Amino acid sequence: MSAMAASGITRNKLFEISAGARSPAAMYFEAVNTLVAEMRFDYPDACRMIGSQAKSDNMRSFLLRLSDALRSGEPIGDFLTREAGVLGEDYQSRYDRDMESMKQWTNAFSSIVISVALIVIIQMISSMIYSLNTAMMTGLIATGVVMAGFGSWIIYRSAPKEKMVVSAKLGSPDQKRAMKLFKMIVPVAVALAVIAYLINLPMGMILIGLGVAFTPIGLASFVSDRTTVKKDSEFSTFLRSSGGMATASGTTIKQALTRIDLTSFPTLEPDIRRLSARLGAGVDPEVCWTRFGQETGSALISEVVGIFYGAIRTGGDPERVGFVCSLFTSRTTQLRAKRRLTAGTFMGLTSVMQAVVAGIMVFVLSIINNFALMMDTLMPADPDAMQGQQMQFAMAQFNPGDLAFLQLITIVMVILLALVGAFAIIAADGGYRLKVCFFLAVTMFISGISFVLVPPLVAGILKM
Repeated sequence: MSAMAASGITRNKLFEISAGARSPAAMYFEAVNTLVAEMRFDYPDACRMIGSQAKSDNMRSFLLRLSDALRSGEPIGDFLTREAGVLGEDYQSRYDRDMESMKQWTNAFSSIVISVALIVIIQMISSMIYSLNTAMMTGLIATGVVMAGFGSWIIYRSAPKEKMVVSAKLGSPDQKRAMKLFKMIVPVAVALAVIAYLINLPMGMILIGLGVAFTPIGLASFVSDRTTVKKDSEFSTFLRSSGGMATASGTTIKQALTRIDLTSFPTLEPDIRRLSARLGAGVDPEVCWTRFGQETGSALISEVVGIFYGAIRTGGDPERVGFVCSLFTSRTTQLRAKRRLTAGTFMGLTSVMQAVVAGIMVFVLSIINNFALMMDTLMPADPDAMQGQQMQFAMAQFNPGDLAFLQLITIVMVILLALVGAFAIIAADGGYRLKVCFFLAVTMFISGISFVLVPPLVAGILKM
């Protein structure tokens, strides 16, 4: 609204455009327009009536202040510019609070996962001394997985709520490529993994295979997300440059795009050239700008570009409109940079934690298997010979079914913790959702390496 008001459009037109915006707040302005058009209210009274009934505290406060400004005769452009600055500060403050909350919960998540793993490990070790209680161990595992899942869900709830990318169907070529790889690879990889497990292939090789299969999807998604981040960063400068060029040269935005130096925007350059070519070919400008926003793959660019073009189309000064839109874009990208820093640290911590947890659990399982084998070798074959012993170890009573159960719960715990960890990372990061495949590839590969390397290492240690 601040950008639109900079064009000096009438009050009626400003409320009409606001009512048609793609925002949850648009319904309030639509209600104001209804009262003015059908009930013959004036705008101050309509804003006060709708504001007093608004469920959102922010909208209630804004509409009541807007009513007072309209009634006092204050220029609406100055009022909206001031409100945009205040709401921007409020948004930044809320974002920082959410970030701080997310940091605390990422630390708590690490503690929860370590605690869950230790409980299972202790229960496995205790089975070497006491009898194996499968019901209790199953209950502990289920409780632990639920607690770890709850921790990742809390991270998702506490993280700042924002949409960073557009739908893959409308997004950039990189996003479409990643989605195509996902649809092609994931069903085949999961089906082959199930078949491999049923024919008793080593679990380590299965997990490594899944990690390798997810890697192309993860890398494509990761590259796409990094490109989108760079485009967001360059878009702020592009808005100021194009708006300033149009005002300084007295030309339209269409002509300004052909005059600015695109080398300043290396990541956005292909999209800008495509936009300029479409405008030069006489395609509807609104369609061109809409497609430009969507094809960048960035939800921020897609949203702001509509405001930028709409304000200029209604007569706004390109330099002023570009500055207002650039200010919002720049502040948003800076806040997201803080989030990526926190998410990157959390990703590294979670990957190391997965390696440690998987390594320890497989280590304990290997010790149990090797000691059970040694006990079978050392214990007398005649059951009557055991009656004279003063102490019996539960390990001496292990049967193949018990060992298979311990191996199954180890595999289940390692895989579930990998899945929960990957979900927690993408919840903290908030970027392109298919990046979860990259995090899954990392955690699956680490887990598979543990299953491959740890058992021979334990066997070698015990032989020494």
